[in-house]
Amino acid sequence: MKNIFKVLGLAVALLSFAACTKDLNIIQTDNLNSTNMWEDESDAVTATMGIYYRLRSAMMQDKESPFFWGELRVGPKMWGKGCARTLCDNDMLDVMLNTLSSSDASTNWSYLYTTIDQCNQVLKYTPAISMSDDNTAFCMGNAYFVRAYCYYWLARVWGDVPLITEPTEGTGKGIYPARAEVSKIYSQIESDIDSASNYVTDDSKGCYYATADNINMLKADFCLWMYGAASAGEEYLTKAETALDAVKNATLLNDFSSVFSVYNKKNAEIAFAINLKYGEYTSSGYYGYFIWGSSQIASSLRNRVIPVYANQWFLYSDEFIEFLKESKAKGDQRTDVSYQEYTGSGNMYDIIQWPNKFMGNYSSGTMVWDEDMILYRYAQYYMFKAELKYYQKKYGEALAQLNIVAKRAYGSAIYTDDSPSAVKQALVDENLKEFAEEGNVYFSLIRLGAIYDYNPYRYVEGFGQAGFDTTKDNQLLMPVSQSAINKNNGLAQTKGWS
Repeated sequence: MKNIFKVLGLAVALLSFAACTKDLNIIQTDNLNSTNMWEDESDAVTATMGIYYRLRSAMMQDKESPFFWGELRVGPKMWGKGCARTLCDNDMLDVMLNTLSSSDASTNWSYLYTTIDQCNQVLKYTPAISMSDDNTAFCMGNAYFVRAYCYYWLARVWGDVPLITEPTEGTGKGIYPARAEVSKIYSQIESDIDSASNYVTDDSKGCYYATADNINMLKADFCLWMYGAASAGEEYLTKAETALDAVKNATLLNDFSSVFSVYNKKNAEIAFAINLKYGEYTSSGYYGYFIWGSSQIASSLRNRVIPVYANQWFLYSDEFIEFLKESKAKGDQRTDVSYQEYTGSGNMYDIIQWPNKFMGNYSSGTMVWDEDMILYRYAQYYMFKAELKYYQKKYGEALAQLNIVAKRAYGSAIYTDDSPSAVKQALVDENLKEFAEEGNVYFSLIRLGAIYDYNPYRYVEGFGQAGFDTTKDNQLLMPVSQSAINKNNGLAQTKGWS
């Protein structure tokens, strides 16, 4: 019976995933979760592949995703045209205006914990199985890496969260954990990153799995967060520098658009991504919210000139569009990749606009969502180095790193003012231009102390001159979903939220 179950699981997984490189020709599946399945090497390897099935589910939900947890929370200054084409539902507006409640779908963390549980299974049962050193390192290293990555999202979005490091098996006391202090979550993240580094020491498995480079990218990201957002001290600048110094393959493609092309997946600029094969994933995740419904576009233009899917829910603010256009006028090649517009006849509106970076493949005339989800790319390496140098007050060195990214964008280095305020503004501007739509701008703005220029507080209609209520606690965090509280009476709501 076990063998039948495994064969069926592997057959299903063949339709779902492909390995990133020929070095790892293993099928990704998530079906090995029962304790009686952990008998041989293939069980552990197959379960490890299943971690990425779980992670894809955690990252690709419509409203439980990096865009809703992060970038949409930059707020109206960036997404002021959200809901311009139709009425947004309350969830969308609540995230954008930071008027969240525990009933909003985006407050659900369950898929992250499902992924963590898969990691915990691998970490618990792999050591007891007789395995090759290579497969042991693969299983343990990937499990530690993804668990750290998931807890990093949880800590930044919710702060105090349950800390679970054992598989959820049975109905014992540990199945209803209380929220641990975020300091303990940070300690676990750091420990898991270090453990992953001990097992994964090269980049041979490719961008869809843990590599030495993407582990160090996560470590640098985490350490800069600890310094800039968690005020944990200058030791984290030293750790961030060590991690960045260990990155070996920090490549930037000359053509910005080719980084995101569906015909150029796992390219040299991608450090870590979630793989989607052509036609295997019919839902768009959050990407589909950016583009127009077919009924609103002339038939001659649908998925020929203008991408169409269901309905456009989110569009950049006029202010942000002007910001991108001003950059384009200076030669920035990124603007047409991040934002597109079309003016022509036969449409409901005079001008058609859409965020453009993550379009699926519509070469056949039908939108197919096969764009990989990029989680780390090497442009972040240079931005992390620039941010590090800014914190170290080495402003000239910060500009040198910024100008590596700018030179790709503009064809030349454009930043010359090394005053502290100018360097900080350049960091903010380059993060907005380089990473729009990728889900990490919000956290960069928090680290740099610049979120307060965007959407810092709960937006309240008619509240004061600015329209923001500055009296609430934890406005940069999310409330916990009511569903989670109903299932776990040990959970307390995030202070300041209901």
